[in-house]
Amino acid sequence: MRVLLPVLLLPLPLFAQEKPDLGKLLTVRKGTLPIVVSAPHGGRLAIPGAEERTGTGVEKFVTVNDTNTDQLAEKVAAAIKKELGGEPYVVVAHFQRKFVDANRPPEGGYESDITKPVYAAYHKALKEACDDIQKQWGRGLVLDLHGQSAKADTIFRGTNDLKTVARLTDRFGRKAVTGPDSVLGVLAKKGYTVFPANDADETEDKRFNGGYIAKTYGGSSGTGLDALQLELGGDHRSRKNLDAFAADLALGVKAFTKAYLPEKKKDEK
Repeated sequence: MRVLLPVLLLPLPLFAQEKPDLGKLLTVRKGTLPIVVSAPHGGRLAIPGAEERTGTGVEKFVTVNDTNTDQLAEKVAAAIKKELGGEPYVVVAHFQRKFVDANRPPEGGYESDITKPVYAAYHKALKEACDDIQKQWGRGLVLDLHGQSAKADTIFRGTNDLKTVARLTDRFGRKAVTGPDSVLGVLAKKGYTVFPANDADETEDKRFNGGYIAKTYGGSSGTGLDALQLELGGDHRSRKNLDAFAADLALGVKAFTKAYLPEKKKDEK
């Protein structure tokens, strides 16, 4: 006599989880200039099978996207190429921040095995870009693009009160960050509101004074690069202004590059 045993039907995810398609979830491009353009919060794609982050115990927990910063990063990269004739390294998130926040430490940036490889891929790309720049040029800049809703017309500087640009200021002085040939100096000359003002001694706004990416890849971090986080108001991220702002930001990067970044690779000197 055959004994029929009950069959336990388990949901498919318990047997196999779909791996995230990293090619769709982020853009990574190798550059030819000692510049990295990063945009971790502009994505709009869900991560299949992942639940939203709950943020338990995470300081400054945020899940909303920085609208249009992904598109802005691409436009800035294209404008930099037009101005300098070379391409920056690009690392841009297309995944929604509510699933992964790449501008947080691992313990606050993701909450599941599904989303861990997405977070890891973003930082792997950043580290490889910084390592490549350090190896070839010795110095470089990470330009980390974000959005803020506090003041629509304002660009908030985020350098952890100049700590993430310490190598730069040690070598050239504060003018490399706030002077006429700095990124922010050029933007201010073009009429953009910058906080703190370039001629002021105010500390940076604590809400926007440099996050995990700037602190990890800039200053005394060991990458050899400096990092400038820009928290951009809605005026600069609106669709009608993206092209114009990207062009102006690229002019700032051009002036900064000419004044403060190496002209040649180490093996060309």
